[in-house]
Amino acid sequence: MTLKARSLTRQKLSIEFASIKHVCPPGVYVAPLPEDALRWTGVLFARKAPYTNAILKFEIDFPEGYPLCAPIITFEQDVFHPLVTPLTTYSYSSRDRDANTISSGDDGRLPPGGLSLREGFPEWFCTNGQDLRHEDTASTVAPPHILHVLHYLRLIFTAPELLDELLLAGAANPSAWHAWQAHRKRAVSNRAQPPAVCSRDEGRSSDAISERSPSPRGSVQQPGGARRPGEWNWNGVWEDRVRRVVTASQSESALYGADSASVINFTKRDTSEHDAAFEAHGT
Repeated sequence: MTLKARSLTRQKLSIEFASIKHVCPPGVYVAPLPEDALRWTGVLFARKAPYTNAILKFEIDFPEGYPLCAPIITFEQDVFHPLVTPLTTYSYSSRDRDANTISSGDDGRLPPGGLSLREGFPEWFCTNGQDLRHEDTASTVAPPHILHVLHYLRLIFTAPELLDELLLAGAANPSAWHAWQAHRKRAVSNRAQPPAVCSRDEGRSSDAISERSPSPRGSVQQPGGARRPGEWNWNGVWEDRVRRVVTASQSESALYGADSASVINFTKRDTSEHDAAFEAHGT
């Protein structure tokens, strides 16, 4: 990045930060780093399901060419989410052997813990050979404002319908995608169907039929007899992993173990100190 381009990007970010000070999405707080204006630090307080009470710290890096290029958002802790790449390597690839599908995280552009913005802001990413950096595209499509990105960041953790619409090809964490799909199917099934009551003999007969039933039509096993990820038993995985995310985000090491020079810090206070602080601010 040239000095002039970097200076222009800094100026744009200063204007954008000033414009969002009083309109930031509820539960989202951001601040630029004093030593690097092209990097912001932030925290998200998830106030609704499915990540209720999670406290997620993240950083936003603004690359060369912003706002024509997408910022890179990374989480400090491992977040089990279909749109967030895991901190560890994938247990499998989302590339289907029979269908030409590929995860948005497979192209190597997202770092560990990175949030995929491809589904929310497709104009930032090349689909037909042109993105916002192309002169013709940039003249007709306005780049997204960082405020839109922050709203999207909040919604993917508090609006289940967004995850329902996500396709496997757009998932940055295929395991989380499969776990979410299983979670939603089970939730819908539990609401729609009352618990079945049958006799002991009927139950045995049903079990016997289930054991003899062949695999679903079109189900193709991988070499060695292994099942595809979509055929794994994902029941309970979503609930367990999200519970771990929320618990880890509330741990003392996550909240109070950051560098004291960090822009956004948490202070451990007892009840009396907390009440005194609220009274001092007139709230």
